[in-house]
Amino acid sequence: MKLHRTCSFFFLCALALLAGCGRSAGGVERNGVRFPADGEITASLAANFEKDPNTAQARTLLATLGGEKGQLDYAVRDVVSRGPVFEAHYDVGLRLGQAGSDSLNKLYAAMVPPAERAQLGGNDLAAHERWLAAQAQALEKTDPAQAQSLRATVEALGKCYRTAKVGDRVPLMEGLVASLAPSRNGWYAEKIAVPGTVLRCLPV
Repeated sequence: MKLHRTCSFFFLCALALLAGCGRSAGGVERNGVRFPADGEITASLAANFEKDPNTAQARTLLATLGGEKGQLDYAVRDVVSRGPVFEAHYDVGLRLGQAGSDSLNKLYAAMVPPAERAQLGGNDLAAHERWLAAQAQALEKTDPAQAQSLRATVEALGKCYRTAKVGDRVPLMEGLVASLAPSRNGWYAEKIAVPGTVLRCLPV
């Protein structure tokens, strides 16, 4: 159904949120090895992001959840030297440029088919949540597992965003890994798929 495809769309967008603006910090030297600084890591991830074919989808999700002034916020956890290549371990969150309740309202509004929007009886968060609850109820007869998943997603997102204020950081993904290779223009980043990546405040 359309709802399932929409949720899948946002999930795929989430996987593209692996680069963007982040905080910089001084580099570290250990045992004669000069490790890239956080700012250099962020710059290389941003360059990778610009070439990613999913950039448009990622920006759509960012604008929906964070607002026009929303920004990705990176936390580099560790950097491992593997010969000439480094391996960056990091998490990513979203610094909200709007109230979290607005984030939920925009996200849920995008899930409602255009033909049904006029029947909602409102365009606020409460109206959209009632529609989602009705969808979950209808799914109980045909797909109980999806109904349960929808309810769980709405509950989890509510805990993440409902009371969040402008400027708050909402965790998105944890346990991300990227390889960093030296290049003539600085560092070249390439995402590495790892089983330990955890989705936090994203629709699934």
